[in-house]
Amino acid sequence: MASKTHVDGNKVTIDDSLYHVSAAGGQYAVTDEFGLRTGYFSVRGRVVTPEDYGVEGAHPVLQIGKLWAAANLWKANEKSTSSLPTKGFCRVVTHEKASEADLEKARAYRAWMRKQPGCKASYYVTDPSSGKGMTISIWETRDQMNAAKEARPPEGAVLLKSLGVEVFPMVEEP
Repeated sequence: MASKTHVDGNKVTIDDSLYHVSAAGGQYAVTDEFGLRTGYFSVRGRVVTPEDYGVEGAHPVLQIGKLWAAANLWKANEKSTSSLPTKGFCRVVTHEKASEADLEKARAYRAWMRKQPGCKASYYVTDPSSGKGMTISIWETRDQMNAAKEARPPEGAVLLKSLGVEVFPMVEEP
């Protein structure tokens, strides 16, 4: 079941939980409705990098940061690029080194994702020396890409933990 979200200025609501976002020296602090700090995040371009304290019962700081940034930082940028002719959208997710067990779950997730409406392709690339990886997916529309993020994959299909996410409009196809 998809969560219900709403952003009103610096207040982010996910389901029935309220979070406050405030500037904190080059990054943003996240506190819950009771004033408990759940972590920080920074934003560079379209990449949200979390420092999540792992507070029990709290939603992930990455999710809160993405929602806040989409409403407060990226909305104006999307309007200015919406006039560009696109051939779809490319979503690039960066990952730390993954275990073989995590890679198996990620392969199952990518197989499921490729079956979602609008998904043209999905790739996983890795640097053998560092183990860092990237998942690259190509989508027909931004709405289809966002709908897949909200959909529930089958049991055992899991995304790799992300360090950052960037979305680019595609202006040329190979």
